[in-house]
Amino acid sequence: MTAPWKETCCASIPVEDLEVLADLRGRADIRVYLTEGRAWVCWENDSEFTVEIVAGRILPLRGAELFAGRGGQWYRLGAHLPAFDVPFQVKAAGVPLDRLLVPSKLRAERPDQYRHEPLLVRLVRDEKMAAMPATAMRCSLELLSAWAERATSWQFSALQGAWSRGSLGGERDAEVLVLGSARRLPLLPQSVRYWGTDRLIPLGFRTDPELPEQAIRRLLGAGSGDLAVLDAEGFELIERRAFRPLSRASIRLASAGSSGPGQRKETGHE
Repeated sequence: MTAPWKETCCASIPVEDLEVLADLRGRADIRVYLTEGRAWVCWENDSEFTVEIVAGRILPLRGAELFAGRGGQWYRLGAHLPAFDVPFQVKAAGVPLDRLLVPSKLRAERPDQYRHEPLLVRLVRDEKMAAMPATAMRCSLELLSAWAERATSWQFSALQGAWSRGSLGGERDAEVLVLGSARRLPLLPQSVRYWGTDRLIPLGFRTDPELPEQAIRRLLGAGSGDLAVLDAEGFELIERRAFRPLSRASIRLASAGSSGPGQRKETGHE
């Protein structure tokens, strides 16, 4: 008695043809035994699944052979005698199909209409930031000069400043950015105090989105030697080497138009 092909539950196919079963990797009941360039594929006999795997995938393959199991023996499709060349006895031999077939290598591709939306960073009010210790102050050179005439040496110690020439070409409307601790920075009217280390933001404000200092610096294009200063008008990148220790004499020289605190070059307004 020959076995009809719908009762088959094993097939022998060339190893290179295993890829036709790639989309069946999720079926745990499919097992594969490899030997001498052949792949022996076994599955649980299910009429609907057998029709799919045999008729749709295995029969069209050149050199494919089908087997049915009966009475503990394997029978080649259309044969009356057992097939003694099957290299295993039970269907549980071999390994699951998903151990032999993996998805092809993924390759990332940029979309055809890729658009990079720039990240907008802005300052928003945040009352808790008003309690942050000040690390810098900006004021006019004229205002700083008046303070310097009555300040003590202790107040000057550990302060550094960089100044920019006024928009009118003189010194009366020039500005100074002073770096120091909250205890040493002078409390002056019409001045702006900042918090931060390598990225300065006015007290009472934070960035939106709220990102770490280094992330903000990268977005602004700050180099390793730049100090990033943000305010309501935009941002400014100031080279650290522009800052010099402050003294009464250096501030007098700056007010007189001679060299005083380090003169800064504005590099990042927008």
